[in-house]
Amino acid sequence: MDKSGKTAKISLSVSTDELGRFCEKLIKRSRDISKTHDAMITLESFITLFSKMHHGTNEYRLIDELIKEYSEKTRQELLAEKSLELIQAIKNMDLASIARIHTPLSRSGFIQVLEQCQEQLSQVEINKIQGLAGNWLTEARQKAEEASGYPDAFDFKKANIDIEQFQAISDLHSFLINDSQ
Repeated sequence: MDKSGKTAKISLSVSTDELGRFCEKLIKRSRDISKTHDAMITLESFITLFSKMHHGTNEYRLIDELIKEYSEKTRQELLAEKSLELIQAIKNMDLASIARIHTPLSRSGFIQVLEQCQEQLSQVEINKIQGLAGNWLTEARQKAEEASGYPDAFDFKKANIDIEQFQAISDLHSFLINDSQ
């Protein structure tokens, strides 16, 4: 609404050619594939939300498929980048870096990255990070339970444990435990 209380409205026209050029330019200029991927998802949501009257048309389907194609391209680039980072973090036994890698990914994305990494790590490296993660989780749970004051209840905030790091290490450990069985 503007100052007078009236609703402003514009109509947009999007062609597959223009959209393709826009997406290519966005990807080419990207310095952070995570942010670029987020932008592609936002663009997809924008088009979906503001083109409701066109849903089901051939034109909408073509635009939607094109956006999904670029979104998948950025997703694959993001997973490849995070895979390289995760391999290094595991080799360095750096749990804080593992948590930073985990944060921008979905749980399934993180698992995909772990699966890709596993092929490039030795069993010794996998066993070491599994042990470190297991010990860290045991200690974190113990601190969080002590901080809560109640048995079987956790207060991660009071224990000064980053919940995102806890989730990342938990996902890592669960994957490694389940995969070794």
